Amino acid sequence: MDNAIADMMRARAVLAPMAGVTDIPFRLMARRFGCAFASTEMIDVNGIVYGNRRTFELMERVPGDSPLGVQLVGQDADKLLYAAEICEQKGFKVIDVNAGCPARKVVRSGKGAALLKDPLKLAAIVRRLVKALTIPVTVKIRSGWDEENLNCMEVAKAVASEGASAVCIHARTKEQMHKGKVRHDITRAVKKTAGIPVFASGDILTAGDAADVLAKTGCDAVFIARGALGRPWLFREINAGALSTSVPSFRDIKDIIIEHFSLHLRFYDEQQSLKRMYKHLAWYLRRFKNLDAVMKEYRRVGGLESFRGFMERLRLDGRRLVV
Repeated sequence: MDNAIADMMRARAVLAPMAGVTDIPFRLMARRFGCAFASTEMIDVNGIVYGNRRTFELMERVPGDSPLGVQLVGQDADKLLYAAEICEQKGFKVIDVNAGCPARKVVRSGKGAALLKDPLKLAAIVRRLVKALTIPVTVKIRSGWDEENLNCMEVAKAVASEGASAVCIHARTKEQMHKGKVRHDITRAVKKTAGIPVFASGDILTAGDAADVLAKTGCDAVFIARGALGRPWLFREINAGALSTSVPSFRDIKDIIIEHFSLHLRFYDEQQSLKRMYKHLAWYLRRFKNLDAVMKEYRRVGGLESFRGFMERLRLDGRRLVV
């Protein structure tokens, strides 16, 4: 078994790729709480092929953020191979092919979940990558295009036969997007038939969810996405085998927010950091009342000193945020 796949299995909980979220500061926060394997944001191969500056920024790596995988989205085998070889040269440990993204603009161009409609094409892409690369190739899939076309087992077998080292399945269809119930009975069926390690994704929001999915599906690890938003400590709880998720004290949450913002300042200027931190602040504080008023006040923050003042004023009155 590839060392990187073994690392993912030992991690038990892997930080999943999330566009616009899993940048370096977010990954480092997850690492701080015990995330042992993470991925970049989803990267379109066209950005690599055509030398897009923003795309290459997404591929930057820093000490303390390893082992790290990269998820590529594309439908042209030549472009995927070109991009994957560059990623391998940059030191990424795993190439993950996205065959699960349901976003309209992605699917419309034949990428992401659109590849589920053509398992032979997807398998041929995997074959090209496996033959050319020395690092493992994995594939992210969904249960199928819609309820009438649940072909995930066919897809998983096809990519496994061409050398994929693992499959991650989000057990919703493309048509479901992120709505409705995840069918982890399908996840279990894929695990039983794929013949390679299988990772589970979807609605794993608590340590209890992770334990439950691992037990019921027999999967080799879980991928954590939305569960980590505003809750990077989730990895610590999963690693500890917790069956429920606890919430740090408000003082500790404030310290975590300040630490997260400080990480942004290591890689972005003040204004970029404030803008990028907006959604994270909302996620950290969403369990409390009066969030809208607090976020309105945050929009008035104009720089580092202003941010410090905002955080000093932020307090709780019962369950109500006051600033």
